[in-house]
Amino acid sequence: MVDQNTDQTGFQGKHETEEFQFYFRQHWIRLFKPFIRMLFYNAIIGVISYFTLVQTVWDVPFARRLTFLALTAALMVANLEFLMAFYRYFLYVIVVTDRKIHRIKKTLMTIDDHQSVDLWSLQEINKSQHGVVQNMLGYGSISLEAQETVLRLHFIPNIADKYVRLMALQEWARGSKSASLRFAKQAKINEAQEARLERIEKGP
Repeated sequence: MVDQNTDQTGFQGKHETEEFQFYFRQHWIRLFKPFIRMLFYNAIIGVISYFTLVQTVWDVPFARRLTFLALTAALMVANLEFLMAFYRYFLYVIVVTDRKIHRIKKTLMTIDDHQSVDLWSLQEINKSQHGVVQNMLGYGSISLEAQETVLRLHFIPNIADKYVRLMALQEWARGSKSASLRFAKQAKINEAQEARLERIEKGP
């Protein structure tokens, strides 16, 4: 749940005209179930190891070594599952610039997904928190609705603060877009007027 404010941060897919605002990862609760599951598996493997390798007298050394290898493999699998969940958590990043919201979702080998939506094109920004846990821990979901795109962001930490900042950036982006359109329109009018004056000066 890192929040950073710097305009020197670059990332894949960032346009050169975009200015970085902040980024964040999902709430730590996302890792709670994998962590508890890892502790549970480790406890079971520890108990089995104690009774099979410490309390039991083995007549066949090979069987004891085989059991030790099997328990070691089970321990590695239990911890590898949590490690993979941690990498998924770490590589899932929401990046907000002055123009767009980027959702970057990766895994080590199988997934490389980048979805973005323009702030000025957003029609609705909806915040939702359901249940006692979400309201106590301050996380929830934000839905970003554009004309043909709906980007849903789940497990957003400090969701109230993120929602306010996104709303403020949306208003700024809309104002900036309107100003740019007015400037472009005025520039075309000026060009047309200059061209007409040149024709008048040249005469028939």
